[in-house]
Amino acid sequence: MCVYRSAYSFQGAGMSPEWLSQVLLPWVLASVMMAMGLSLTKSDFARPWRHPHRLLLGASLQILALPLLAWGLVMLLPLSPLAAAGLLLVSLVPGGATSNMFSYLVQGDLALSVSLTAIAAVLAPFTLPLVMSWNLDVLGLSSTGLRLPYWHTVGQLLLVTLVPVLTGMLLRRMLTPAILEWLLPKIKVLTGVAMISVVTALFVSHAQRLPSLFSIETLAVLLMCMLSMTLGYQVARRFRLPNTSVRAITVEVGVQNAGVAMMVAFTLLQQPGMGLVPLLYGLLMNVPAFLWMFTCLWRDRQLTAAQQRS
Repeated sequence: MCVYRSAYSFQGAGMSPEWLSQVLLPWVLASVMMAMGLSLTKSDFARPWRHPHRLLLGASLQILALPLLAWGLVMLLPLSPLAAAGLLLVSLVPGGATSNMFSYLVQGDLALSVSLTAIAAVLAPFTLPLVMSWNLDVLGLSSTGLRLPYWHTVGQLLLVTLVPVLTGMLLRRMLTPAILEWLLPKIKVLTGVAMISVVTALFVSHAQRLPSLFSIETLAVLLMCMLSMTLGYQVARRFRLPNTSVRAITVEVGVQNAGVAMMVAFTLLQQPGMGLVPLLYGLLMNVPAFLWMFTCLWRDRQLTAAQQRS
């Protein structure tokens, strides 16, 4: 009851779901990506390229394995066509500022994490419209008039992902180190709070449409996140990567850029029913991610204690 009342208060204040998703969300998403670009340095890209097999493995898991995993869940679970499309959409937007944050928190290879996110930011605007259009055809949604125009979508995604990242990198070169050191933490906090606020506002404004906590959509989202993180962890271990790289790849494969997926569903396709799955993912992916973080920190503490005893 309280949530529904809040939804009405958002609309009464002029913050309709349409305005949130079609105006505010793209601008906030672009600001988050610009903040990420502002924090990138040459060394962030130079170090991972000394071990290209780690980059290739992480990118392959993100670009190839994730969509296949999502299709497996779509075939396994009785999802509606729109919910299935939402889950497939999430699998096409790997990485993001959140995955970099979690890589830092689990003490993973942050340079590898940032490089994988940058690769995703370059590729996603071109691969997402192509693959998602095929997904819509297979799900039978194209016959209902639901289409994703390729070049229009590419342009929109470039404007909120790659262009802001490049703008941030350019601004970094123009600013003095002293100004950058003062400005960057404040911009990161501001954009982080703005993104959390928009996601919360979208959650409240669509509260009546959101599935219940024990719905099949919630199960699909949690399975997608946990299975993708498990996949990243197991494959990275099999390839005998360093522990820091294993942690970074685990996070990068499991934590998706739900903001981009929400923008495609809510803004470009104007399908709230599809956008609710990315919205759920953006909220619920934090549960396995934080559990992974606590597990990593506990292991580190145990290892430190064992070394001190010996």
